[in-house]
Amino acid sequence: MGGIQLSIASRLELVRLLGQAVRGICQGLPFSGEEVDALELAVCEAANNAIKHAYKGKPDGLVRVNVVVNDTGLVICVQDRGASLEDTTKLANDLSVPRSVNELPEGGMGLFLIRKAVDSVGYKAGDPDNVLVMRKAFSKQSK
Repeated sequence: MGGIQLSIASRLELVRLLGQAVRGICQGLPFSGEEVDALELAVCEAANNAIKHAYKGKPDGLVRVNVVVNDTGLVICVQDRGASLEDTTKLANDLSVPRSVNELPEGGMGLFLIRKAVDSVGYKAGDPDNVLVMRKAFSKQSK
């Protein structure tokens, strides 16, 4: 896959670097300030999830982010080679459906924030990478 490729060791203190890089990319694109903030947060949440859940906090993994810009918007893939999500059916059915904050399970804020930031989310488990794919169309009013 082409695009801009970023990677960090699976250490939580490095996640902000991914967020800052994505912010820099998005600031040059037709997104509002609020959309840029939300996209930065979504990438950080996805990377945090990979580190905490896929790598179980172990610092010897790699989190990769691939950012592709096309004519209509942005595609961001967050990849890891840790443990895959166990309940991918629920994830696949639920990620694109926004929920209210009151309906969130404990610890579910990250996926909620990702859902709110992008237009669609997909997930592919293993073989060999787990990949979370986020898509965001350019905002109409920012063009």
